[in-house]
Amino acid sequence: MLQADFCELLSPGPQMGLSYCLNSVCVVHPHRCIGHARRMMVPSLDDQSAVMVECVQNHTPHVMVIDEIGRQQEVDAARTVKRRGVRMVASAHGTLRDLIANPELNGLVGGVATATVGDAMAKERARKSRRGVTKTVCERAGAPAFEVIVEICRGDPHTWRVVHDVASAVDTVLKGDKYKAQTRTRDPRTGCIFGKLTRH
Repeated sequence: MLQADFCELLSPGPQMGLSYCLNSVCVVHPHRCIGHARRMMVPSLDDQSAVMVECVQNHTPHVMVIDEIGRQQEVDAARTVKRRGVRMVASAHGTLRDLIANPELNGLVGGVATATVGDAMAKERARKSRRGVTKTVCERAGAPAFEVIVEICRGDPHTWRVVHDVASAVDTVLKGDKYKAQTRTRDPRTGCIFGKLTRH
């Protein structure tokens, strides 16, 4: 499990908070990857957002590892955590494009807002994109909760994509273009990792 590996790398000290609803890492006897991290058990999925905020308010972690963000309350809590200056490692289902298209989760990548542009800008955008003239455009609404996204490639555990600049990638997608990412592939025999820049 990728999050367990992150926990193991980040947990030599107690200034890491874990928010886990499922008992995959924080069972009665915690997995060794927990180290000295403070764990915050989430009794039910409905309580995850409250536990995330409680962890930030009462335990002042430097890093939080969150099992899964899947609902609007958790997105709001993640944005609160980000505003408090705490780094996060979290999982959410879908690619960057899936997150942008999901109204509940797009707040993780800055949110999407509709804006109206003037005639000159609408014509300029139509010329660049070779589409019809439209006076409404989608724009990123704010700062992403995460600066970097790692997309795990479905069906291939040895390949993943790293989006190093989420804000720029979201802006690019909303303009109708392909975003840049670094595709990394691990050779299962040797463990060597190869990377190349790609567009998606």
